Order: sequence, then structure tokens, then C-alpha cells
Amino acid sequence: MDIYEYVRNLNAAPELFPDMLEYAREHHVPIMDEDALNVMKHYMELAQARHVLEVGTAIGYSAMHMLSVGEDVSVVTMEKDEASHRQANAFFARYGVLDRVSSLLGDAKEIPLDQLGGEPFDLLFIDASKGNNQRFYERYLPLVKPGGLVIVDNILLRGLVTEEEIASRGTRKMKEKVDSFNRAIAESDVSSAFLPVGDGLLVITKDKEGERR
Repeated sequence: MDIYEYVRNLNAAPELFPDMLEYAREHHVPIMDEDALNVMKHYMELAQARHVLEVGTAIGYSAMHMLSVGEDVSVVTMEKDEASHRQANAFFARYGVLDRVSSLLGDAKEIPLDQLGGEPFDLLFIDASKGNNQRFYERYLPLVKPGGLVIVDNILLRGLVTEEEIASRGTRKMKEKVDSFNRAIAESDVSSAFLPVGDGLLVITKDKEGERR
């Protein structure tokens, strides 16, 4: 066992939604790694994040876990794939959380912002097309309250961010965009942390008005 596996095991927790996990594995649906998911939930607890905006619903696995943080947590989530959107809603109904979820079908690059409600979000979670991290960040950051969190998953692309020789042009382009976003955040004046859990987790704290680190 190497040190990363050791830490990964320490960050693990009993699975709350085994049927969703089984569905994801059976249908090859990408979902958030367990250790990164539990670290994100810990940050939610620390920040008392209760109103969440999620970019990329998939089948609703991460949304369900965020809702599990507290009965007062609500999630607005966006998904452009109709089949995934439909399956997520089925899971939300099965677990009786439809009253705490606003599940929107559409491209997160295009969904009108007025459909997201007028209340500032405590947390923006970005887990959609990785090459659009910068675009999603810029579009939705204004909806996050000062002092709120932005969390981005898959910032390591299963190690591709450090690969120099990538044969696929599309994969290479995605890697370059993710790396560019990561470096832009690291070189900016925002408060951030890059965590080697799961497939890499970026945690950003939105500046309070007039505050810089």
C-alpha cells in the first residue's frame, strides 16, 4: 500500500447510496471518487454551505451526497444529457428529495441565469466537461456569495495533466485547457488549494468584498 492509497482509505466512508454507485458502475457513468466526495462534504460542513449550484448532474450521485450533509441543504443542478437528467430525477424521487432539488435540463454554457433563482449560492461545484472549467467558473462565480466556495473536480485528469506526449488531439486539447485553468487559478490572487484526493480537487474561497489574500 502506498501513501496515497493509505490516505484514500482514511478518507473513505460507508456508502450512503449503493444503488446509485452500482448503477454508475454498471452503465459506465463517471462519478466522483469516494475520497474526494467525502473531502468535499467536509468542506461543506466547515463552510456551512447549504445552497449549492452544481454544473454537471450526471445521474445525481454527487448531488445526493451533498444533500446528505443536512436536511437544510438544497441543490440547483444542470445536465445537458437527457437520459442522465431523467435518471437523476428518478433517483431524486426515489430518495424523496425533489423538494430540495431544482434539476435543470440544458447546456450549462447556455442556461439562462434567471432560471437558477435569485438567492446567492454558498457553493459552486463544477464537474462537467473539463475543457470548459474556465468558462463555467467565470459564468457562475458572480452567483456565489462573498466568502463562498467553488470546488472543481478532476483537475488531474487521471494524471494526463503532467503528460507531455498525448497522441489524441482532442485529449491533448482538453489537457491543455485544464492545465491552463489550474495555473490561472494558482497564479491569481484568489484563495485556493489543490488537493491530491480522488482525481484532484480544487477548492477556492471567493473573496469577501474588498478582501485579498
